[in-house]
Amino acid sequence: MTLWLLWVLLGTTCAAQPTGGRAGLTFLQLPANARLAALGSRHFTLPGSESTLFIQNPALLDSAKSKNLALSVMPYLADTRLVNLAYVHSFKKIKGVWAGGVQYLNYGTLTQTDDLGNAIGEFRAADYALSVGYGNTIQNITVGGAVKMVGSSLENYRLWGLALDWGAVFKHPKRDLTAGFVVKNLGFLRQNYAGGDAPPLPFDVRIGMTFKPEYMPLRISLTAHHLNAFDQVYNDPALFFDFDNNGNRIPRKIAVPEKLLRHLTAGAEILLHPKFRLMLGYDHLLRQELRLRETGGLSGISFGGWLKVKQFEFIFGRSQLAAGMGISTFGMNVSLQK
Repeated sequence: MTLWLLWVLLGTTCAAQPTGGRAGLTFLQLPANARLAALGSRHFTLPGSESTLFIQNPALLDSAKSKNLALSVMPYLADTRLVNLAYVHSFKKIKGVWAGGVQYLNYGTLTQTDDLGNAIGEFRAADYALSVGYGNTIQNITVGGAVKMVGSSLENYRLWGLALDWGAVFKHPKRDLTAGFVVKNLGFLRQNYAGGDAPPLPFDVRIGMTFKPEYMPLRISLTAHHLNAFDQVYNDPALFFDFDNNGNRIPRKIAVPEKLLRHLTAGAEILLHPKFRLMLGYDHLLRQELRLRETGGLSGISFGGWLKVKQFEFIFGRSQLAAGMGISTFGMNVSLQK
């Protein structure tokens, strides 16, 4: 009965969301910390104490993250910068675990021009999300939800809205195995800058698992994302086309197996030492979207490292976008428990 109810809720949620058109505030799809960036960005079942994991999935809010403060910084494209900050706390007389987080994408100072292109001043632009989350563990299952106030500012123009993340994870009582689902960015946007209809949020339904084979120093994560919209192919007819019998251009058809693969992300942590790990990830959708026409290179591949020194954790992740271009993310998590 529980599984049937969950399926109905997911189906209703997916049907209520637009699957076409461009989404707004797409920065909400970026990885919440450097560890996620190194493993392929979309995973949400990772064990660990990094409090920013709740931004990825509020069902990861458990007592292991209590009194942990985490910060990640991603120098993004064209001198923009994404900063994620989160803190997790549990109260003795209140069940469950609470968290607060901030996501802030700063576009910096831009030059303002008139109709003729003459500089007449400067202005700033940024996207942001303020999150409050709650998670509660019942036996081996943790359920959680997070409410986010999201928005964007561009000079004197504004875009804002509300979003909800919710999910559940199951942790095996004896094995290193976590599995679950998460529904991300369920909500709405209002006040679309200068007017008009606001775009939809980047809605995403994911299922996934993280497991460590016994006696192997390796932890593997597998995630299926965007289950709410099967076709994730951007098939630009100006670049990808075939010819019919009359010599006319027609859009190139994408096979079903390829469409399925674009929903999958894989990551692996090599557990070299209790205080040191190496990480590697692969995202097939990013590889196919960002690769050059002649070669794929390292597009869609990510890597990084994790180091623990006393109560501090230092993380580095790098995602390769295209030939000669990548994004690095730096993170730190600190335990404030005495």
